[in-house]
Amino acid sequence: MYGISKFSKASFATTDYSVVVVAELALPIYKKSMKRKIYTRSHNINLLKEIDNNGNQFSAKEHAYFIEKEFGNTVFRTKEALLRDYLSGNSLKLGALGFLIERITNNGYRNILSLGSGQCVLEYLLKLSLPEESEIIATDFDTYFIEKAKSFFPEITSVTFDFFKDDIISLQNNLNVKFDIAVFFGSAYVMDDPYFIKLFADLKKIGVKEIVDFHAGYMDLKDVIVNVIVSLLRPFARNSAIRRVFHKCPVDKYKYIGKFHGYSRNRAELRKLYRKAGFKLYKELSVPNYKYVAILK
Repeated sequence: MYGISKFSKASFATTDYSVVVVAELALPIYKKSMKRKIYTRSHNINLLKEIDNNGNQFSAKEHAYFIEKEFGNTVFRTKEALLRDYLSGNSLKLGALGFLIERITNNGYRNILSLGSGQCVLEYLLKLSLPEESEIIATDFDTYFIEKAKSFFPEITSVTFDFFKDDIISLQNNLNVKFDIAVFFGSAYVMDDPYFIKLFADLKKIGVKEIVDFHAGYMDLKDVIVNVIVSLLRPFARNSAIRRVFHKCPVDKYKYIGKFHGYSRNRAELRKLYRKAGFKLYKELSVPNYKYVAILK
């Protein structure tokens, strides 16, 4: 488990004094709520620039266009190609899946709602691993993902749902299913605070017994220390005179930093959001590929 208690003066005893100083600066900061924007450059840069809407997040239409353009003729060519690509690049997520299967089985949950399911591969594997009567509802705002999931994985129910536009109460009424548990496989980080709180609060309103948030945007103490170091050094790294001394080119103010796609939050910030949504934090832990997992009741 990734807790603050792991980091103390003693744990830095063999490190450089400057690291200890930074850690001393970072720890009080970490105990407070922290949030910062996350940008991605992990896809085709030209495509990202093409759809970048003035620095805003992906819209559903943009994301569907982007995914089909970059992966339509390769990864999504067949079911087998999708499974091969996903599992070869995301094998660690199977640990999270194993944890979830055990939790669902032990609690006797039957109707499982996955929010922000992406390619829906984990949801398909989850269906294969649970009793036949279990119902898996996979959702995503990307219509291309859902179209392919309906074709490749008819064993699960795949429907479009946009965190920013759609209503979870209407979704449940339309499907006529009472959800037992809601799962976020690394998707909740895309929401800003008001959307985050509303969606979680609405899940509570419709009677969801438990939420498992495998949180992809978690900021641990190590991340905070790195951010403190970067913020301390940034003014010097950008100083034109200093860069000339080291024969470096001036900083390009217009360099593309990537597509804004979500928020990184620390433990205090996430706990605050869960509390505002009306949920009790039952347990915090880590599993392979996710440094922070919250179980909410």
